[in-house]
Amino acid sequence: MQFDLNTTLIAISVIISILGLQLLVYWSRDRRSRWVGWIGATFLLGALSLLLYLPPMRNYPFIDFGIGNALRIAAFAFLWLDVRIFCGRRPELLVVALISSLWLALCSVPAFLGNFEARVVVTSVLTALFLSLGALELWRDRDEYLPSRTPTIAVYLSFAGFMLMRIPLLEVLPFPMGGLPIDPNWLALFALISFVHASFIVGFTLSMTRERCETEQRRFALSDSLTGLLNRRAFLDHAARMNRRRHGPRDRIAMLVLDLDHFKLVNDRYGHEAGDMVLQSFAETARRATRAGDLLYRMGGEEFCFVLPGASVAEAGAVAERIRTKFEESFVPRGSECISATVSIGVASSEMTAYDLERLLAAGDSAVYEAKAKGRNRTIIAQPTSLTRAPSARVAAA
Repeated sequence: MQFDLNTTLIAISVIISILGLQLLVYWSRDRRSRWVGWIGATFLLGALSLLLYLPPMRNYPFIDFGIGNALRIAAFAFLWLDVRIFCGRRPELLVVALISSLWLALCSVPAFLGNFEARVVVTSVLTALFLSLGALELWRDRDEYLPSRTPTIAVYLSFAGFMLMRIPLLEVLPFPMGGLPIDPNWLALFALISFVHASFIVGFTLSMTRERCETEQRRFALSDSLTGLLNRRAFLDHAARMNRRRHGPRDRIAMLVLDLDHFKLVNDRYGHEAGDMVLQSFAETARRATRAGDLLYRMGGEEFCFVLPGASVAEAGAVAERIRTKFEESFVPRGSECISATVSIGVASSEMTAYDLERLLAAGDSAVYEAKAKGRNRTIIAQPTSLTRAPSARVAAA
């Protein structure tokens, strides 16, 4: 089956334009997803570049090969910029402008403009470069868990490899797969492979957008709006997951139960706004004083609970003392006054035979009450006997 060159180009341009418009519509309904709008613009730019292959542009090599390829290179560069925006980085428009200008400068040299193989090599390298940069941007942000990230990286690298494959095929296959005279059938195949890659990029990007949105919603549901720490619901979810894994080997775990001292007096004397500022100050102090993998929960009011995976009693006690002393030394400015507060901390550990967050919480509660009875602003290590008591009232009431 033989395809007409002009018909093939027009059909490809129309399909790409429709997909680009659909993406722009999607973006118009969710303006926060700016990267989707950029992909839509990328497809429209690519469709426009293909139209420059049509007559009468073939009579003007600089427009056909120079401007047309500049637009195609810019379209692949926009895919890279789209990934940068998705990852929260600034789009490097100047880089795209410089590369496009460099290409146009090369095409202004008759020797280069007339060298078909040189043009294919340079365009293949540049498009593969931008696709590889897109994969690199996604890889750099791999700490943000998104299930669709890895397949998206694979598609970008596959697309880059496909574009580079044209170089060794220059003397073997017709353009655009190689460097022999253009053939509509090979053009259709090239367009199909490119469109499949582009479709997967769009699909996986939309999947990552949805996955990020779902993650943000879960984080919002499980976080405390005032302090940014995890909330009591998150603690209960964590405890339930641990209870489902009762069997098998376990690492040790420690828990800190923390209660700000005389917090009601702070609210009564300075107002609830000042009290909120004290809570925020404590949360920030705790973040700086704990380890990267520790889980920090605000259980309600001035009560907090920190879970320290892998920590021994001694290590948990050291973390507790670091929090206590740093918070005691801190203050919150309020007009001409400085508000200071202290915290009482109870420490419980699975080394005392219990590996149940609810019972560890109950033991930590007992230790906190003991700390307050002994004068507050101190750390108390829970005794093994306290781990046999019933779960904490704050958990049982949940």
